[in-house]
Amino acid sequence: MLASVLLGLSAMAAPAAAAAPAPAIGDLPKADAADVTEFRRQVDALYRMKEAAFARDDADTIVDRFYTRDSITFGPDGKPVIGRDAFRKEYQGIVRIANVKVEPIATHVGKDAAWEWANFRAFPKDKTQKPFTFIMLFVFAKKDGQWVSGGDAYTVGEFPGSH
Repeated sequence: MLASVLLGLSAMAAPAAAAAPAPAIGDLPKADAADVTEFRRQVDALYRMKEAAFARDDADTIVDRFYTRDSITFGPDGKPVIGRDAFRKEYQGIVRIANVKVEPIATHVGKDAAWEWANFRAFPKDKTQKPFTFIMLFVFAKKDGQWVSGGDAYTVGEFPGSH
């Protein structure tokens, strides 16, 4: 019985196996130039706000104005941080460590969602420590015409040739 079922299944699968493979996927759909310009304006303002908040040791501004309520982040340790309460706990310590500069490297803007790769440069407030950089992937969504981050992922490193 099992042999006849397997034989029947293999006969049904044969025509599918002979079908041509699906074509490779091309570029992602992009927003029009005006929407890309507006994304850049808003997100650059968010980055400058975040940089200024780091300089003031102001975790609350970063958490409440940069990230959505349900944002997710994780770093090289793979430990996810989920939601504003968890972000706030993390950022209260992080903002004391360094001042930062965000340098966008590669961006994709869609109609209501976008992502951006960036160098996230950290300049320790303790001047005996050396600066370091994270490669970050920010995920953005547009809500009521405003871009906001739904989260990010990062690892120690740097995109080359970006200074």
